[in-house]
Amino acid sequence: MRLPDPKIILFNAAAVVVTAAAVFAAVKSMLVPPTAAPCSERYLNMTAFALERGGVLLTAAELQAAVSGRDAGVIDNVAIARVDDAPAPLAMAVSLPKGSASPHAASGARGGVSFPWEPRALAGKTSACLSYHVRLAADFDFNRGGALPGLAGAEAGERGDRFLARLAWRPNAAGGVTLRVSDGGVARTMVAERSSFDFPRGRWVRLEQEVVLNTPKANDGTLRVWVDGALVIERNDIAYRAKSDVSLTGVSADVYYGTEDGREGAPRDTKVWLSPFEVRWQQGG
Repeated sequence: MRLPDPKIILFNAAAVVVTAAAVFAAVKSMLVPPTAAPCSERYLNMTAFALERGGVLLTAAELQAAVSGRDAGVIDNVAIARVDDAPAPLAMAVSLPKGSASPHAASGARGGVSFPWEPRALAGKTSACLSYHVRLAADFDFNRGGALPGLAGAEAGERGDRFLARLAWRPNAAGGVTLRVSDGGVARTMVAERSSFDFPRGRWVRLEQEVVLNTPKANDGTLRVWVDGALVIERNDIAYRAKSDVSLTGVSADVYYGTEDGREGAPRDTKVWLSPFEVRWQQGG
């Protein structure tokens, strides 16, 4: 009895392996949807929030002037410094004194900071990408939660509709997004993530947020968040706006404990460090 040629056996075995791999890849693609690449890799146009001018660090007063005085807490709680161990050569330190909550609080101790950054290039855009690094102290106490910078949008005019998709830390070292929408004078606030992510402490963490506005009055807007390049939040059912006049305006640079009514303040004195914000957009998008 003549045995099969070893070359034929190897060829057939290789064919089986290739076929099995192709079948596995096809099944995987059907069961596991592809993960969106970080938005910083897909949005090609970029501008950064400057923390220096002519090589000289901005003072708190100069930073306040740069945002046209539309701030809370910059003079009292913000300092810009050169740092050696950060992803960028400059960083902004935001002080959160013990017991303080939002700098907008009507009563109680105020801490942290809040100001708008509205790059002209973002005006009228319906999608954008925000990225920055944040560093929480190794012993950072998350308490009942707090606010971090996020993308914002509005209709022209002081009383127009608006929205804010603010990144946030939650209790027990969780992270997420708080969405606040003002539509026809009625404001609603909601937790925008279906599941939170773990928030690292004691090191610099890269955060990226992508917002794609919905068709007016439809629940088809997109919200994505990446932490150190890993997609942790993805939703495609967000209603940011009811009117086509509402578009992206920039970043709401908010860093504080608790809520705007002054509840759930900082359990101890601490600081949050931030690298310069970067905003990206698509040409014509």
